This record gives sequence, structure tokens and C-alpha cells, in this order.
Amino acid sequence: MDMQHLEPFAWGYMHAPKPDAETRIAYGIKTWAENIPLKLDITDWFVSPLGKMSAQAVSYQRADGICLNEKIRDKNIEAYPELEETINVYYDYFRPYETMRVISKYRTPMQEKMEINKCCWAAGGGHSNPDYELLLRVGTNGLREKIARFRKIHTDKSDLYDAFEMTLYALETVARRLQEMARARLAYAAETDKIVLLRLIEAFDNIPQNRPRNFFEACELFWLSFVFIDVDSPGLFDYALGAYYENDDPDDRYACLSKLWELFHKTRTWNLCVGRSDEFGGDHTCKLTYDVLRLAREKKYDTPNLTLRVHPNTPDALWEAAAKTLATGIGMPAIYNDEVVCPALEALGIPASDSHLYCMNGCNQIDIFGKSHMGLEDGEISVCKALEFALFNGTCKFSEEKLGLETGDAAAFATFDQLMEAYKKQIEYMADYITDMSNQAQKIFASYAPNPWKSVFVHGCIEKGLDYKNRGPIYGHGQVLTEGLPDTADSLAAIKHFVFEEKKYTMAQLIEALDKNFAGYDALFRDFSTWHKFGNDLDDVDEIYAEITDHLYRYFQTKQTFRGGKFGVGCSTFHRAPDYGFHCGALPNGKKKGEKLLADSIGASPGCDKCGPTALLNSVMRANQYLAVSGNVLQMKFNKAQFRTQTGMAAFIALAKTYFAGGGQTLQINVVSREELQDAVVHPEKHEDLIVRVGGFSQYFIKLAPPLQENIITRSENDL
Repeated sequence: MDMQHLEPFAWGYMHAPKPDAETRIAYGIKTWAENIPLKLDITDWFVSPLGKMSAQAVSYQRADGICLNEKIRDKNIEAYPELEETINVYYDYFRPYETMRVISKYRTPMQEKMEINKCCWAAGGGHSNPDYELLLRVGTNGLREKIARFRKIHTDKSDLYDAFEMTLYALETVARRLQEMARARLAYAAETDKIVLLRLIEAFDNIPQNRPRNFFEACELFWLSFVFIDVDSPGLFDYALGAYYENDDPDDRYACLSKLWELFHKTRTWNLCVGRSDEFGGDHTCKLTYDVLRLAREKKYDTPNLTLRVHPNTPDALWEAAAKTLATGIGMPAIYNDEVVCPALEALGIPASDSHLYCMNGCNQIDIFGKSHMGLEDGEISVCKALEFALFNGTCKFSEEKLGLETGDAAAFATFDQLMEAYKKQIEYMADYITDMSNQAQKIFASYAPNPWKSVFVHGCIEKGLDYKNRGPIYGHGQVLTEGLPDTADSLAAIKHFVFEEKKYTMAQLIEALDKNFAGYDALFRDFSTWHKFGNDLDDVDEIYAEITDHLYRYFQTKQTFRGGKFGVGCSTFHRAPDYGFHCGALPNGKKKGEKLLADSIGASPGCDKCGPTALLNSVMRANQYLAVSGNVLQMKFNKAQFRTQTGMAAFIALAKTYFAGGGQTLQINVVSREELQDAVVHPEKHEDLIVRVGGFSQYFIKLAPPLQENIITRSENDL
């Protein structure tokens, strides 16, 4: 064993012919493609490199850039003790280049405390949505022609274009090696296996250099590029592969799709999006759109994370197919409304022709397919923490440190407006922290971890002669997630009522009660914890929710990203809501210090919407969702009985259409019974296939941590 085979990316990076980061990473990818062990499992039909690049001690990863893995290094030393010194030399060489380590060096102690105490965090990596449709349409030969054309324009970018071409060569190398393996196996393969092997050999005579000739070849080229280096989001799947599907044999194409679905599940594929409108309102549903939903119903997997885009001209049949898929209980598809998402993107300066190419990256955040690097993991803010800072003059009640602004002694506030002003100052202070940290991280990614592989498939990079991480894509907006908006609105509404309107309590009494975690303040706790809650169509709390949401979203859009766009905001709590709740002290809505229950979306805090789904939607629609450009998740839970009849599903569809017509952006639905969830906690062995929607993704319920299980159980169960 030598280092070129043991650590091919590291070897290539260190032996690159030129010192710039783009060349080093591209040469590392090329060496990896030439030396990575391959496995030809023809039962999968569609083949790829064996494992992710992250299986090496030194790797390049889409979200974290250059990464080191000490455990893999130690295993390598154990397996090859004669190489111990060399392995350590290689490993130590990369310490100064490890991207997240470099980012951490630039963080101030205060920034680290803000993240540790779950006030906010920022990064600069995230998911991406390369243009697979472009690759399928022109092949690597067409991409080379494009590179050659723009190389003549940007004559000073020769090294970068060489790096781009090197990654195309790397993809072709893997395809060639796989074809050679298929040929070698023909001689001793079973007759049924020979059919697949011959098909692969024939496919690799054409791809990846040229346009696929059928759906099988389209799937093979898509899969080969999709899993090359690591797995991410397929994006607009039916847009990229729909034409190949439309014109192929119905039985064979569905068999190909089924094989691909199994691979998506095996690799924990992220967001796959189907359905869309164009800028003229035309519907682009195709046969593949319906068969993706059909397959999701049949397989009943928790992955891939499936999203459906709808609009006023979405066919009724597609709505019905979506409802049937939701009825299986897999929590998918998530449903997005073009009539809100597209105008939100257009307000950022994205033309309608491109806004209608949006898709999801990761859980549910928004990207423009093949044309953007819009973050996802740019940052996150705890809105509850901003309120805590306002109430305690900048003190974090988890760590008892001064982490926020000093906005004055809240006990002396004479008006509710003074409290709101202090709260908004804290929000802006935290937003400044997030955007500053994120931009610093974005600069480091551009310098230390460019991505020549992704650059080839994202419009703007070749045209500008700029890397994907370094302002190459056409759109470079940012995305920041929020935690605790409904909890904050509930808290502010209770303060306004009991302190400043009814004057039953003073601010000093409230602050002391919060500081003591309500101990000795039973009456105050009872009043505040039972006062009006967001999600019940109540003007006092809904108006506050709309005001703080509007302020938050608009303020972030005043901040510029390093990538060349604006920061946007949305709500995708992922699995972090319980942790944010735990790190927040007692809140005026009745949440006590140490409790983990916190809002899991833009909807009501779990269990607080008591007046039915229509009231919840009316509350949510009070906020301007046209300002949300990062996926504004609304979680709803329905009893299985609701989806067991045609009438019940029709009622859900009518509810969803009404919500979207009123300005709602997205719906994510759980179809499950509370009794089943509670029994799964006690008897997990009986519910191994029970899937729930968590916060932008689905997961097997018994695999979730207890706080997340409690969150999902507590969510209100709706009937129509």
C-alpha cells in the first residue's frame, strides 16, 4: 500500500502541479478518481465510486471543505504500521488547511459563547443544487466546449479553467474504470447479470461524454455525478430527467426509477423536488412527477426528502396523488407554493424566469436550480434569546453571562413600546453577529476550500471565471434560520396584557418570577402560561407575531453576503428546537428553565393551537410570508382517519389550497395518531417502521431523541 492509494485526495493535493487552492483540490479529486477502490454491484443497476470521499482521513466535503478524521488516520496506522510516520506527516500537513479549523480561529470568544449558549451561530457551507439537466443535455464534452469558449475571454483564469477540466476528467475516469470492470465480469457472470453488464458497457460507450440516449443512461449519468465525492440534493428531479422518462418504455423506466429510489434511500439523499410552474403560470407536471409520488407511496421510506411544488394550475390529479402519499404517514411530500416563493425571490432581484426554477437544498431551504449558492447553513438565530436579553439587560440566563446588548433595566420600562424597542435592538445586534460571522466564513471557504467540481455545473462560474465558493454562481444570497418566533410572540402578548394593559403585575415582578423560574409565583405563572397563544386566530398575539416576523425578515435583508447577495430568513428548526429551548431561561409564555419544548416551525408552539386548523392558518397568514426566502416551514399533524377517505383527503386539499391562496408558503404534514406515537415510546420494537415529519425532514420515530419525540407527540392533532 502506498499513500497515493491509501489517501488519494491528500496525495493529489500535496503533489498538484500548481500551488493555488483550486488546482490542489481538483488534482486531489482527479487522483481520488484514479485510485479509489470501485465496487460493481449490478443488483443496483446504477454504479458509482465505492463510498464517499469522507472515508479517507483527509477529504474534501461539500459542506465543510477540507476535513480531517483522526479515527480513520488511527485505523490506517493500525492497518499499515510501516507507514505510520508518513501517515502522520500527511495528516499534519493538512492541519493549517482544515476549513472549519481555520474558521474557528477567526471567531472571537464572544462569538463562541453566543454559539455555545444557543443564541445564534453562523457558518458558510451548506448544500447545493448543481444543474444536472445541463450535464444530461450536453455531457462532459459540451461542458468542455463551454470552458474553452470562456477561457478565451478570461485569459488570466487559465489555472482555474484547468481545474474545472480536471474534475470532468475525474468523472470520466470513474466511468471508464467501471466499464472496464463490467467487461472483465462478463466472462463469468450469470446470464441475468450479463444483461445488466452489457447495458452498463453500452451506456459507458456514450456517457458521461455525450447526451444519454434513454432513461437508463440518464439515470446512470445522473447517479454517477450525483454521488461523485458526496451525496447532496437532486433538486428539480422531474425537470432534469422528465424528458428521458416521457419517451421510454413504461415498464423499464419505472424499474429504473425504482432502482434509483433504493439508492437514494441507501445514501440518505437530501431534497428531491418535483412539480413546478413557469413564469407564465404554465404547469410542468409530467409522467415522472406522478411516478415519483407513486414510488414514494409504495416504498414508504423516510428518504429521500421529497418536496412538491404547487400553483393555481396544478392538476387536481397531482393534488390527489400528493394526498395519497401523505396518507401513508411518511410525512412527504412537503408542499411549496409557487405563488409565494417566486415573488419572494423576485423581490431579491431574481427574474421570474429563474425564480420559477427554485428547488430545495438540504431540508427545505430554497435554491435556484443550477444557478445559485444561497447558503442554507449561513446561520441561525434564537428569537427567544433576544427577548431574554431584552428582559435581563443583555444577560444570558443559561450561562449568566453578559452576551447581549445593554438595553436598559426592563423593570423600569414604562411602556410596552420600550420593551419592543429593546427586543428589536437585541435582534439587530444578533443579526449583525450572524452576518459578520457568516461572511468571514464565506471568505475562508472561498480561499481555503473552493469547489471546482460544483463550479462546472452551476451557471455563472464558467462564464465569470470564478469558483462556486467565490462569487461564481449567478445568485449568492444567504439564508438564516429562526427558532422560537411563536414562543416569543406568546411571551410578548402576555407581557403587554398583564403588565401594560391590565397592570395586574409589574415588570419587576415578572422579571423576578422569571429569574426564580416561577418558584413562589404560582398565580403569575398560571396567568402568563394560559394567556392567548399564537395559532388560535387571536388578534393581540397574532399582531405581535406579524410585527416581530416582519422586523426580523426585513432587517436581515439589509445585510449583504460575501457571495454577492442579501441575507434572507426562513424557519426550519431541523432537530435543534429542543436544544434551543433547553438553553433558554424561563419565558413569559410559561416555559420554565430546563424545559425543551419550543416551537418547531412558524406555527404554534406544540399543543398551543386549540381552535382547529383554520384558526392556526389564519394566525400564520397574518405574517408576510412573501419576505421569507429560506423556506418558511409550517408543521401540521392530522389523524390517520382524516386521510382514510376520499372526502377526508379532499377536505385537506381544500384547506391547503385556501392557505396557499391566502399567502401561505409551505406545508409539512404528519399523518399519525397520538396513541400510536405514545405506544412507540413504550414499545419501540412494535413500531420500527413508524415515520414522522420532524422539522424539514422525515425520520423513523423510534430513532429520535426523547425531546423530539415529545415535541411531535405534543403537536395538536387536527381534524376537518
